[in-house]
Amino acid sequence: MIRVVEYTRQRHRPGMETREHCDNYKTDSRTVGAAAHPGGNHLGVMFLLWAILLLLLFARPVSALDLDSFGGGMVPGSEMLLLDDAEGELSFDQARLQLETQGQPWVAPGQPNLGYRGGALWVRIDLDNRFDELEQWIAFTTFTQLTRVDFYFQEEGEWVQKSAGASLPFRARDRAHRSINFEFPVLPDQAQSIYFRVETSGSLQFPLMLGDEQFFASESQRSLFTSGLYFGLMLMIAIYSFTVWHTSRETGFLYFGLIVLFGGLYSLTSMGLAYQYLWPESPQWSNKATGVIALLVCLFVMAFVQRFLNLPQIDRRIDRAATVYILVVAGAILISFVLNASLVNRMALTATAFNMLIISIGALRAQRRGSRAASFFISAWIILLVGVLLELTQRLGVLIPPLLAYNGIQLASLLAITVLAVGLSDRLQNMMEGYRAAQEDLLKANQLKIDALQQADSVKEEFIANVSHELRTPLTGIIGLAEIMLADQQSTTLTTSQRETLTLMKVSAQRLSSLVNDVIDFSAMKNGQLALNRNDTDLKEVCEVVARMTRPLIGEKPIKLVENYPPGQVIVEGDEDRLQQVLFNLVANAIKFTPHGSVTIAVEVLDLDVRVSVRDTGIGISAEDQKQIFQRFYQVDSAEARKAGGTGLGLSISQRLLELHGSEIVLRSTQGEGSLFYFDLPLKKALPEGKKAAKQNSAQASKDVSVDINAPAELSAALKATGLNVDRRRASDDASDTTVMESPARNRKSRGRILVVDDEYLNLRIVESHLSEHYDLITALSGAEALEKLSQVKPDMVILDLMMPVMTGYQVCQIMRKRYDADELPIVILTAKNRAEDLVKGLSLGANDYITKPFSKEELRVRIDKQFELMLLQQVRRDNQRLNWQLQRYEENEKRLRQREQRLAALLDVTGDPLLAVDEAGVLIYANEPAQQLLDINSQDYLQQSVNRVADALINRSPALADAVHFPFNEAMISRREDIEYFDFELAGETGRFCLLTIDQMDQEFYLIVFEKDRSAAMSASPDQETDNNDPESLSLPQIVAEINRNVERTQTLGEYLSNIKPEDLHKHSELVDELKYIDSLISKLSTTLSVDNEDSEEAYREALVKVMQDCHYYWQKITGESIIDLAEKSRIWSVSVDNGRLRTRSMNRYLSLEKLPSNPRWRQVARTAYFVLSKVNHDEEARDALETSVGRLQEIVEQRALN
Repeated sequence: MIRVVEYTRQRHRPGMETREHCDNYKTDSRTVGAAAHPGGNHLGVMFLLWAILLLLLFARPVSALDLDSFGGGMVPGSEMLLLDDAEGELSFDQARLQLETQGQPWVAPGQPNLGYRGGALWVRIDLDNRFDELEQWIAFTTFTQLTRVDFYFQEEGEWVQKSAGASLPFRARDRAHRSINFEFPVLPDQAQSIYFRVETSGSLQFPLMLGDEQFFASESQRSLFTSGLYFGLMLMIAIYSFTVWHTSRETGFLYFGLIVLFGGLYSLTSMGLAYQYLWPESPQWSNKATGVIALLVCLFVMAFVQRFLNLPQIDRRIDRAATVYILVVAGAILISFVLNASLVNRMALTATAFNMLIISIGALRAQRRGSRAASFFISAWIILLVGVLLELTQRLGVLIPPLLAYNGIQLASLLAITVLAVGLSDRLQNMMEGYRAAQEDLLKANQLKIDALQQADSVKEEFIANVSHELRTPLTGIIGLAEIMLADQQSTTLTTSQRETLTLMKVSAQRLSSLVNDVIDFSAMKNGQLALNRNDTDLKEVCEVVARMTRPLIGEKPIKLVENYPPGQVIVEGDEDRLQQVLFNLVANAIKFTPHGSVTIAVEVLDLDVRVSVRDTGIGISAEDQKQIFQRFYQVDSAEARKAGGTGLGLSISQRLLELHGSEIVLRSTQGEGSLFYFDLPLKKALPEGKKAAKQNSAQASKDVSVDINAPAELSAALKATGLNVDRRRASDDASDTTVMESPARNRKSRGRILVVDDEYLNLRIVESHLSEHYDLITALSGAEALEKLSQVKPDMVILDLMMPVMTGYQVCQIMRKRYDADELPIVILTAKNRAEDLVKGLSLGANDYITKPFSKEELRVRIDKQFELMLLQQVRRDNQRLNWQLQRYEENEKRLRQREQRLAALLDVTGDPLLAVDEAGVLIYANEPAQQLLDINSQDYLQQSVNRVADALINRSPALADAVHFPFNEAMISRREDIEYFDFELAGETGRFCLLTIDQMDQEFYLIVFEKDRSAAMSASPDQETDNNDPESLSLPQIVAEINRNVERTQTLGEYLSNIKPEDLHKHSELVDELKYIDSLISKLSTTLSVDNEDSEEAYREALVKVMQDCHYYWQKITGESIIDLAEKSRIWSVSVDNGRLRTRSMNRYLSLEKLPSNPRWRQVARTAYFVLSKVNHDEEARDALETSVGRLQEIVEQRALN
């Protein structure tokens, strides 16, 4: 009996059919490999017979396996007895019999490998078991692509059949393992035989192993480690390839990743892992999966090679062959799903062969063409080719070592993929280098294009600037002449019609000027050069200014201009000039398109925003026009719009300006009923009305620059970047008709003198007409003439045109600035060019302000008046700085003076009498110890305070003395120089007398109160002191003070007489010469009697003078960039002369070194020079500190000399 162990474990009687076929499984009966089919060709039979004969000569008898000698497991080889069932029709009983008589032992190295063949193979293995106990062993094969394997063994006296393989579900195997395995019992101390029937649609290989459970586990673990390592590396390479493809979009990496991915899948299939984990219930697909996956690998390999080796450029014929190959393989893949497994596997073999052939030829051609990639590819291809050949030969039945037989393709593919990955990286690097080189070339080409475009744009900007200049020059003349004629109210020669004509001419010229400004703004907007200068801006003030500017546009229309504003200021952060421009465009359009009714300007404060709206009752805008009204050059197509005219740029520019502010213009309109334009801005703060004046006057007058609102926005940004305060204003259309407050500059008693420079006589005529009423004008038609007139007489201001022939306004401005500072001679640029670079250049060269042509009369007058105001403010500021500095020096000097008075008073304390010293302001500056004891006071509590505090302390103890000490002192109590008057006092039981003396020291004076106690009490207490006090050679303190005052008087009188002695006096009174010798004798005696360090003080005095002058010279050149000649001329302290055609200042040069310093230097001139330089460089902290230090040192020395 045979027990069949399959899905249902059915029992069969001996002789029954035991083999179950796969569904619709068929194979041809051609013999391949070592066992030849009898139906083969004769030549094959003869070779087979000779081979069998040779094998029989050296054949070993088949012996039974001694299981004890294998230690738990073994790999049978020659112990296997084989029987070829060519038709596959033998039953188990028939096979057993034929194996006994016709079975052949496997005598080749390794295990059975019969290649591709049909039929079945029967295998018998005899086991000799000498174990004492029953053991459970496992028979398994690692070649998992076998279609079906039937296993027969005896159990309890009957044969048992188990079946497994690729054609059966995975669960048919005894153990859930990728190998085809069967469990069977090993009977103790018995010999037994086991049988295998092997059937496959592919290569017939049967690497069989037998062993116990531990042996099976160890083999499984070893294969699991190597498989995990292999598949892990393959997965990493695939992920790397897909990542590089995703970032670089290089299709070569995509195909390479697909090759690695499907190559790994092929290995999973051939090793049985795919069947175990991916499709365990699909045996039919498992039979053909290896072939289908092999076809996919061949397809992706060919596609990869096409791109990697760049076959289209290497050889077009090979490239076409590769393309045809790809198409054929793709078709084979599609039809493989309906073919049987045997045909699919053969298709895969054929595709692999052609794949190797085409790729080998292409690689050789590429190498001959010097392709760098070909070297990497050929190396990898050779490695892969070896692995594929090993796989093919092994599947065809050629016997090779097991390590290479079953792992060769994996090892080769891994090495080949690694080499190709390196090649791909090298190719990518070369591509990146080529890309970078191409990118650099492209960048250079683009840069050339950009330069060309920038040059063209520069030419365009220059053209616009020149055209605007050429337009504005005649527009200035038209507007100016019209204003001159209209301003003459006394003229009776103009009729009403003529005045209307002049007014229309003026308005038309102003409209043309506005159009020029819009074109310039449009050009800046197109080039992205519109910029904002954000500051705190009062929207209410902006609206009020716009209302005044646009009111004259109403003319004779029955329109009412309404203004609705909240109280106080409404502050937002924005560009005041640009917001004014936006609002002007909106209001001007509202007036233009409103035949009658009202135009309302409103400011409404919301929660966090402020809304500015312009509402009119005009013609309105249709819904279709509202969609396009903010587009450039768009105009509403209606009779009223055509009548109003315009360019279609105003709203477009306004919308762009609001977008730069982070907002937008919103339109609400109904045709025939009017329109509402509004925009919102974030509210920053609302200031009370009282702070408005303080805010407007906070700017520094020395840095104010007025900028026309028509100028480009980048001009204001550039000026403010230099630290200037920019005030942009628009020349109002009604400027000539509005009343302007008289400036303080015009109300001066002296008329200012202005030098006007312009090469256009018409412009000179207009400026002269506008300004001659308030200023004296000097005109010049060229730069050379202007400089000549400047050398003759210095004007108070210069109005300068930039665009002049021969010598431009820039050159004239630069030369003028070398002679005069911006504070001394303001320069106002009057030009038709308003490009940022032109105006910034002029201002950087020293201009104070500029006015853009065309300009109105009142604008010109206001700007000029403002410059005169600034000039006066600058003078006041300089005077204030000088006064502040002098006040600071005065306070320091006063402090030092008091210290010297204290020292002098202390020096007078030589008699020991009580003594108080009071300065001319009544401050107690000294009190000696006897005075403190007499008056019972502590000097620390009273010094540097009013002496009246001492009087208050004495009021209760001695009212008479308190009254005498009270400041201001009674004139009757102050002693004269020749007559010292004493007054008696009584204090705390002590009596005595006191006197009030004065000491004169040059320009200072202070008082001494000297007390003398009662001498009778003193004599009774100490009689020995009488002699000393009555010493005729000793002087009392009052006598010493009188002598000091007399010496001062003598010195002053003698100095006056000696300084006034003239040569004729000495000639007439020769006796004076002898008398003057007594003065020398007195000086000699004093020098030997008194110790005065005159030499050291004189040297320090001279060094201090030179130090001050050297500092003045150094910082003047460093800060102003001007020479010592300029310092001498501008200060008007030192003389300048001409020597050999060169300007020199010998007197000033002598004060720059000790060797050349005069013997009697004039320190007042040095001090005046220092004060002048300080007023010019006061903004520089280093220069200010250095000069103040050196001047302070000089002042100390001068005062000390005066004191001595």
